[in-house]
Amino acid sequence: MTPDDNADNVVCKHTHSSRKKMSTTRALWCYYKSLCQYPMSSMSVIGIKHFYLVLTISFIQINLLIQTTNASISQHSKLASNIMPTSPNAMGDSPKFDFLDDLRAKYPHQPVFLQAVEEMALAIEPLFHDTVNGDFYKRAFLYMTEPERMISFHVPWTDDEGNLKVNRGWRVEFSSALGPYKGGLRFHPTVDDGILKFLGFEQIFKNALTGLPLGGGKGGSDFDPKGKSDSEIRRFCESFMTQLCRYIDASTDVPAGDIGVGGREIGFMYGQYKVSLHLRLLRKMLLESSINEL
Repeated sequence: MTPDDNADNVVCKHTHSSRKKMSTTRALWCYYKSLCQYPMSSMSVIGIKHFYLVLTISFIQINLLIQTTNASISQHSKLASNIMPTSPNAMGDSPKFDFLDDLRAKYPHQPVFLQAVEEMALAIEPLFHDTVNGDFYKRAFLYMTEPERMISFHVPWTDDEGNLKVNRGWRVEFSSALGPYKGGLRFHPTVDDGILKFLGFEQIFKNALTGLPLGGGKGGSDFDPKGKSDSEIRRFCESFMTQLCRYIDASTDVPAGDIGVGGREIGFMYGQYKVSLHLRLLRKMLLESSINEL
């Protein structure tokens, strides 16, 4: 099986739920050609956009190719599962992609994140062998594996008996090369920074496939909403948003729902977000008034 066949099999697992029409491909291709008129610097924003669009167009074209075959999605998924690594040394082989060795050494405690990075690298391996821009694609991919910003904060709240509880909250802002960070918030006891980095990294490519100017991010908390009353969930959501609101904005970071975060939780957090904005504006006005009186 050639590297191209491997890429086709792996990509189908990542993208069979995001089918795109030929018109979208043409639109992206036109945008891609317009970007190519700029010189490709090693790490410029234009360069990163170029990389994203190559990925997006490649994934969409592979999707269209899959749709013309008679093989079922289950057969493709079975083939993909046979070549996707479960861990760097799961089968006793030496890890592929030695340009990721520093990343592996830095985050050995985040195996799920490393697995996501290696699976994506395997899916786009032909790009790394490009004779002209292969080294650039490696540098750009490595650049994308580090979040632009990771925010960690505590979330104090009280249960219905008045007992103080403290959970941990995170927001991983992975990449804003295409636009504002976009990704859900997850409330689940298994959430930690490694899980959110894994989800945020994949969110970059999911959002790129839409063709919209959206970056990638993910957030959440180790709070477990199961068994909690509406009042407890409301108090937690308000506390969570009080901490998070200073870092998000409609033009920079747009959270959404995920596991444990539905319409109810979004409503609680949005209400607190508006309250926090008004309080911030009020503090600013009071501060300016005090300065003018001096």
